[in-house]
Amino acid sequence: MYSMGGAVLRADLRGVVEEAALMGDTFIGTKVYPPLPVPNRAGQYPIIKRQSGDLLRNETKVRGPGGEYSRVSRAWESDNYTCLEYGIEVPIDDSVNKDVSRFFDLEAFELRRAYQQVQLAHEIRVSASLIDRSVWNCITAAITYTTTNIATFDIGYDIDLAKNSIQSRGESIDNLTVVMSLPVFLRSRASTKLQNRIRGMLPSDTILSLDTDSFARACGVKTVLVGRAAYDTTMQGVTTSMSNIWSDAYVWVGNVNAGAGPEQYFNGSCAFTLFWQQDADIFQVESYREEKKRSEIVRARQFCTEKVVLANAGQLVATSYA
Repeated sequence: MYSMGGAVLRADLRGVVEEAALMGDTFIGTKVYPPLPVPNRAGQYPIIKRQSGDLLRNETKVRGPGGEYSRVSRAWESDNYTCLEYGIEVPIDDSVNKDVSRFFDLEAFELRRAYQQVQLAHEIRVSASLIDRSVWNCITAAITYTTTNIATFDIGYDIDLAKNSIQSRGESIDNLTVVMSLPVFLRSRASTKLQNRIRGMLPSDTILSLDTDSFARACGVKTVLVGRAAYDTTMQGVTTSMSNIWSDAYVWVGNVNAGAGPEQYFNGSCAFTLFWQQDADIFQVESYREEKKRSEIVRARQFCTEKVVLANAGQLVATSYA
């Protein structure tokens, strides 16, 4: 077990921090890449691929009396992971804490913000991993997602094309998740083609539901996740420059299933956030005393890696959003 060197896990503030830090559904990183605990900081795990694992070949043969059955020999390959530690600290001077305590709990405030920043960094890493065309197969939308094409582009059809691509690689398409940015979601739900799909599920046109649930039902997928988070791309002391974390250039379609242990590598999910459970939870908050500065140091951190384990079960759709 890693020695925290005097740092104390702040279970007393964890509930308060978690309640406020998620800001609703702003962060979706752990929904796209579900947390999966691993016992070691780095390691290998077996993978069974279609070719070496002889998974989808039709090799069953007729057996006559006294004859032998067709036999196959499967081979395992290996992949590896390495968890890295990410974190941030904030010193809280005793005098400042006492001064502002009549207004709010400064320690809880700083822990909440530090927790958010660690979540934000994770969100940025997941987003970057999800739009990596060197990892995922990619198709181009039949009609570009521009404002002039609002009546003709068809995200439902493009999702169907992605399903076909995933299915053609031998993967399940029964419970897919779709991930997109907020601008793409807002434009898509205003599109004529998607509205007609949603109207087709309703008894009349008098009420038109345009939330993510109706979006998912109309497109025949399990879940639609919308990336709403934005961040300041500058460093401290520089004028703020905001940017959306999730790209408008792509929609991602794939299998997302939560895991409970290393054996869940084989449950059909595309990717996980592997976190080293011996050192930290998926997101952890701590504090320690720095007496020479009369300050309490609060810290948020995680020890993890964002790992794609089954790229064949995911698909990018290039939107040409403009």
